[in-house]
Amino acid sequence: MSEEEDLAKGFLKGFQEGLQSAWDEIIKLSTKGYTSRELQIMAKTKKSMLSRQVAAKAEELERMLGKKIFTRELVGGDPRPPAVELLPGWSYVVREERPEKSFAMFSKLLSGGGKGLCISRTHPDTLKQKYGFEAQSLWLTKTENSHGKKPVKTFEYVSPNNLARLASTVREFLSKNENGAVIIEGLEYLHTQNDFKSVLKFIQLINEQVVLDKGYLLVPVDKATMDSREFSLVEREMSQVI
Repeated sequence: MSEEEDLAKGFLKGFQEGLQSAWDEIIKLSTKGYTSRELQIMAKTKKSMLSRQVAAKAEELERMLGKKIFTRELVGGDPRPPAVELLPGWSYVVREERPEKSFAMFSKLLSGGGKGLCISRTHPDTLKQKYGFEAQSLWLTKTENSHGKKPVKTFEYVSPNNLARLASTVREFLSKNENGAVIIEGLEYLHTQNDFKSVLKFIQLINEQVVLDKGYLLVPVDKATMDSREFSLVEREMSQVI
């Protein structure tokens, strides 16, 4: 087979995979109850991220080949991430080792007058001191009230095994607060304390409520802490990956 034939077949394969991925994404979005206007905005947002995805694929190919073969112009040019427009009814998974960006976005939503619910592995008082937000808080811990006392606190203890209570609290919060913002810091912790199927179902339930009540959901995740297949399943449930 000639080099030209190899290039042609590679191009057609990539073209087919790209079209398949695009249609799969459209089908997934169309089943989540969004309006035509919301679908249009989501499509434009995802389109704006294509250059980043192409650049990531180019880097992956270069690592496999062990050499530099693509120019910046070829893979999309500007490496800076596009500005993120947070939209009601959307859920976002934020890839980061530490949830700095996620809490910055959460704080921004609250500064605009919105109500917030923070579910975290980190102690709520620590987060409030660091980021300066005021929100209803649930602390994921198994050491609730270990000394038998009831100290004054501005948050609730919730066992990471009690996914039903977490889901119920989120549903109640969103139903009572228009454009309510929810952040879940500690998905990896929930995963270590429960089977993955239960955690995924938990995310799916919350996502449905976010769509119904036009809320916001932010989930910071360190990809390195999860199995790649499981991480991909979480991503597929979200409106946007940042």
